[in-house]
Amino acid sequence: MSIPWDKLAIDDDLRRLIEPGSPRSVRLSCAKGALPGAEGEAVLSALYVLACDLEPEVRDAAIATLRTLPGLERALSQRTHPKVLELLATVRTDGALDAELLQIRGANDRTAVLIAERADALLCELIADNHTRLLITPQIAVGLHANPDCPDATLERVLAFLRMNQDEPLLPPERPKTRGQAVAAPPPPAFDVEAEIAAALEGRVSPMLEAQQKLAMFDLNSLNGGVAGFSFDFKNDDEFSLDLLDDGDANEEVRLSIEKRIRAMSTGKKIKLAFLGNKEARNILIRDRSKMVASAVVKSGRLTDAEVLAHAGNRNMYPEILRELAANKEWIRKYPVQVALVGNPRTPVAISIPFVGRLQARDLGALSRNKNVSSTLTQMAVKMLKEKAN
Repeated sequence: MSIPWDKLAIDDDLRRLIEPGSPRSVRLSCAKGALPGAEGEAVLSALYVLACDLEPEVRDAAIATLRTLPGLERALSQRTHPKVLELLATVRTDGALDAELLQIRGANDRTAVLIAERADALLCELIADNHTRLLITPQIAVGLHANPDCPDATLERVLAFLRMNQDEPLLPPERPKTRGQAVAAPPPPAFDVEAEIAAALEGRVSPMLEAQQKLAMFDLNSLNGGVAGFSFDFKNDDEFSLDLLDDGDANEEVRLSIEKRIRAMSTGKKIKLAFLGNKEARNILIRDRSKMVASAVVKSGRLTDAEVLAHAGNRNMYPEILRELAANKEWIRKYPVQVALVGNPRTPVAISIPFVGRLQARDLGALSRNKNVSSTLTQMAVKMLKEKAN
């Protein structure tokens, strides 16, 4: 199994401790939580790597640590690997953690549906209000439909939204009325001396040992903390082809191919790609007719300074997107971005006004002669030029 170390926030020192070639005793110690120097996201990623270990004892120890590790919400970030999130959703059933997991844009479909199936009424409401997540994972509606704690009105609101966006999934005909009873564990095996002697004489497996093995299998796959159905690998269920993810020099033929495939995607798929895609994909998606898709590009955190500057000055950009660009404190500190926004006729005047006072004389002069922007801005520029001249 190939481990994507670069995507796991694991430095070289930690990697040497947990990689498959390190001593078993070291890996086991790390799986039990002894991860020197590791913090936050790196701890979760390291434990996931160890949960994929070929040694059962190492693997089980890592899963046990994840089940009891405190402060998980603080360790999560938008960069946390989707498979790490999926394992957490599989082995933990904490409402506060579930709410945090759903806020992470990279959370895959299985994670979202698992949480929808067990959410309480309040979290169901939050899910229904998260339109971006609903479009990314329409199958959430299937999870809510199977969740007896989800109010009918909340489910109908989710279905109406997905129906409006032509993305309503197929649902079973009936909903569960009450939450099913937890599966009761089988009773501990009783020791039968005569049965044990008979089995030994006949060369059969000990009835006591066989019963214990069955009980262990039940514990492994129980609803509380089991890992049944989980695939221990780094394959995400919503991965895109490399030409949509990796930055590189794309010729015209590749660009046209990318644009054609993106046009055929659903709104949810486009939003997902906006958070993960490369520069070529972002440049196409930020011009999408859906403002939710275009907005997702800005919120992705992947825009370069050059892209921000180009979009800030783009006269075909949605005003809402320009407003979001201006709301980012890191980008707006850059003087060229301020100039581009003020000079863009599509920028809302209320956004531009505070930046006029920061312009240098040369840019004030250009603004005073700009016939495409609001007269309010040109008059401000003329007034400030006069004040600077006196």
